[in-house]
Amino acid sequence: MTTPANAAPPNRLDSLTSLRFFAAGAVVILHLSLQFVLPDAIGLAAGLGYVAVAFFFSLSGFVLAWTARPGEDARRFYSRRFARIWPSHATVTALAIPVILLAGGTPVWGALPFVLTFTHVWIPSPAWHYAFNGPSWSLGAEAFFYALFPALIRVARWQQQRLRRLAAVTVAMMAAAALAVVFVVPDTAWGFLLYLNPLYRIGEFALGMLLAMAIRRGWRAPWPTWVPVASCACVYAALLRFAPHDSEGAIPRILADSALLPFLFAIIAAAATADISGRNTPLRSRTLVALGDRSFALYLIHVPLITAFHAGVAGRKLDHTVNLALAIGLLAASVGAAHLLYIAVERPAERRLREFFVRRSAQGALHG
Repeated sequence: MTTPANAAPPNRLDSLTSLRFFAAGAVVILHLSLQFVLPDAIGLAAGLGYVAVAFFFSLSGFVLAWTARPGEDARRFYSRRFARIWPSHATVTALAIPVILLAGGTPVWGALPFVLTFTHVWIPSPAWHYAFNGPSWSLGAEAFFYALFPALIRVARWQQQRLRRLAAVTVAMMAAAALAVVFVVPDTAWGFLLYLNPLYRIGEFALGMLLAMAIRRGWRAPWPTWVPVASCACVYAALLRFAPHDSEGAIPRILADSALLPFLFAIIAAAATADISGRNTPLRSRTLVALGDRSFALYLIHVPLITAFHAGVAGRKLDHTVNLALAIGLLAASVGAAHLLYIAVERPAERRLREFFVRRSAQGALHG
């Protein structure tokens, strides 16, 4: 069963919401593996947490293009995005300050204005773009994508008969940029130029937008979700076994992202197709959707929580069983903390800020 191209597909795709939880969980496991000695299999799989960021950027482009309303005012779009991400970001940034002090560190106070305005990702120094709460660097990239989105969506709609050509041009530009960096600069700089750099990562966002527009125009993924998921796992296993490693002994993130990105898009396409077709899949379960709704809070809150706990056990010799038990406990605690952040800050603050912006817009129109 497929939805006709001229029919209105559902605005909310629950399977994609659920997938956000698994992506956020992969990031949490990655950061747990950096603090605790975990079994080798988990440690190797934890590297997928880096690739999960590519999934988030791609999914963000998809969702924004999917939900975009023709003729929507850019100011309204910006205000909705601000209401969505800033309150939780500011709250966790504030909570991170005592955690940093507890862990014996010193907050990079000069970075605070940049962190709160989502501009810290543009500063090459790791102390600045990871300041206060490391994962928030990606919000700086997202803010850049949001700034360009109204223009990007207009171009994509104008050229919607040429979506494949736009996608090919985007991929070619990403490949050219990656090759230029890999062959010109040392691998110690790849992380900033090809992992953190919003000018590079916007390619993933744009491809997500184009995929959403293709599905809105009637294209459907002919494969079930499990096929690209299994393929992604197999390709990652092959990378672990055969891929060259960088000077730090890890698979270069650009290599992992490039190899797995097609499968990430295939997962998004399959999950969206299943939802549009009305298929009842495990990803549409109420529990997974609720966890997906809390994925942004989980992404933000877990590092301060892990850091605070690790500071309390630093210097103690823990055996492998205890390390694993602590990691599992912290994963569960992170989910619990994310729920609290979601119900106490994220949802109510977003609702109130959106109401405020609507009132302000109405008042401006009245006095205009």
